[in-house]
Amino acid sequence: MGAKWDNFGIYYGIKYKSFKGDATLNEDLKTHDLQLRKGDKISSKHLYAFHNLGFSYDFKLNSKFTITPKIEFSVFQFSYKFSSSGSTTVSNDERKFNAGGIRVGGEANYQFTDDFGLRFDVMTHIPHDSIKSSLDTSLTGSYNLYRNGNTEVNVLAGIGYDSFKYRDTQKDMQNFMVSKTKPVYKLGLELKF
Repeated sequence: MGAKWDNFGIYYGIKYKSFKGDATLNEDLKTHDLQLRKGDKISSKHLYAFHNLGFSYDFKLNSKFTITPKIEFSVFQFSYKFSSSGSTTVSNDERKFNAGGIRVGGEANYQFTDDFGLRFDVMTHIPHDSIKSSLDTSLTGSYNLYRNGNTEVNVLAGIGYDSFKYRDTQKDMQNFMVSKTKPVYKLGLELKF
């Protein structure tokens, strides 16, 4: 969701990833004050949510090609619940925390015709404190379904990749996570007015 004034833009976006799984530990694991042993069964549910408030500026290189640098203030919400059975029984133990950071990047947009365009996006966190690295990139096609004055409805389809590395600054029992999602398929509708 966003707004534009001439070439300047402001927007808010959220990226939400949730996943769950079951596994058998192949080595001992200590989480906070819980000791789990190799061979214990563990199940977990994870949530990664990024809230991004961004600013952009369009540089129109010609009538078809636009480069748009961006900067975002990002808040990362992480939570997970896990249960285990074996040497220690745990039921729905939960961890939650937040982290903030700044993302930089931009997009390149090429409009082949009035109805069809292609957009390449790339964003990354500036490494800071607990956020070690990130990369969020996609290639998206846009096809216009309806246009009347400033109102447009476009169908979007694309493919992307994202990765994220986090290690908090606690001295004991650090939280460390690596998330890589590839490919990310994108399909949606865009409304402009």
